Amino acid sequence: MYFYRLTAVALGLYTVSSVAEAATIRVPADQGTIQAAIDSARNGDVVLVLPGVYTENVRLEAKTITLASRFLNTRESKDIEKTVIDGAGKTAVEVKKVGPETRIVGLTIRNGDDGILCSSKIQILNNRIINNTDGIDYEGGGGICRSNLFQGNRDDGVDLDGSCEVTVQDNRIRNNRDDGIEIRLHPYQGPTLNIVIRNNRISGNGEDGIQFIDYSTRSHRVFRIERNVIEGSAMAAVGCMGNKNTKENYEGADIPERIFIINNTFAANKYGITGGNNMAVLNNIFVGTKKTAMKKVDGSSISAFNLFWENGADLKDCNWQKETTLFKDPGLGPERRLTKGSPCIDRGAAQFEWKGQQLLALPERSYAGKAPDLGAFEFRTTP
Repeated sequence: MYFYRLTAVALGLYTVSSVAEAATIRVPADQGTIQAAIDSARNGDVVLVLPGVYTENVRLEAKTITLASRFLNTRESKDIEKTVIDGAGKTAVEVKKVGPETRIVGLTIRNGDDGILCSSKIQILNNRIINNTDGIDYEGGGGICRSNLFQGNRDDGVDLDGSCEVTVQDNRIRNNRDDGIEIRLHPYQGPTLNIVIRNNRISGNGEDGIQFIDYSTRSHRVFRIERNVIEGSAMAAVGCMGNKNTKENYEGADIPERIFIINNTFAANKYGITGGNNMAVLNNIFVGTKKTAMKKVDGSSISAFNLFWENGADLKDCNWQKETTLFKDPGLGPERRLTKGSPCIDRGAAQFEWKGQQLLALPERSYAGKAPDLGAFEFRTTP
């Protein structure tokens, strides 16, 4: 018999799905291991993991279920911290050939080769993904990655490979040994892949905050990087590397994919943005860059409506719009938010056209004043 139910997803949103006699399988009360519970689950079921440390290498395949801690129901962070999948040096959670309503919610995933190895579109929500090699390794697939903590991973927090289409939103990505987010532009032709990196705090990573690695040909991908704070990167906040090279050398590669960098705050990085042949860099703040805030953003790129302050150098070999660019103290307060009287307030662009293309069209509801503010946060926005 089939019936309809409401399935909770992150941030209080809901979808309606049809499931057959959905059940909750508790670990270890109903099944002794997480894998045994997954193996016994049917489409629509919830595998609810009770607090404890589970040293397992979990595999989700060919079914659509929710794998979660009690956080799914309690919304209490202590349930995330106390419910641990420990990969013991191997992949902690592998996901393949599952449906897009598959969810991983509210778990600590640690000590894996990959914390999560994913080749399907799924929802990864409210997890602590710590002390792995890569926190999440997307080998295709994608979906939604939201409200997670990526910390202390030995390589990258988030690794995007293959034909991956994902929204990475509202995460804390900090103190990973290599990049916060690494993106390999593997050859891909087909429907355009839209990758969104939004509202994240990316801080203290050992190489780049976000790194693009170019391959031989232009691929059908578009990137939108918006409303992030990227700070304290040991190398570049956003670095573009050529010829499959992943070791940052500040070359500023001429990556041809469209990359829109809008309303971000870049603070206290060694470099800001290096490279990009088809970038739109609009409404950002660059402050306290040790070397160069923007380098080799050229070709068909444009930089406009940005503010630069106390950088080693502001702009080098870039296309930029003099009349809309500010060189003033942005007046940042705690968490890099604007304070009263900041010159960034109402100084951004809501509409921007470049070479006949509409690069920016922000609805009025997305900003508080007569125009957007510069940087990641609108003044008067509630933290």
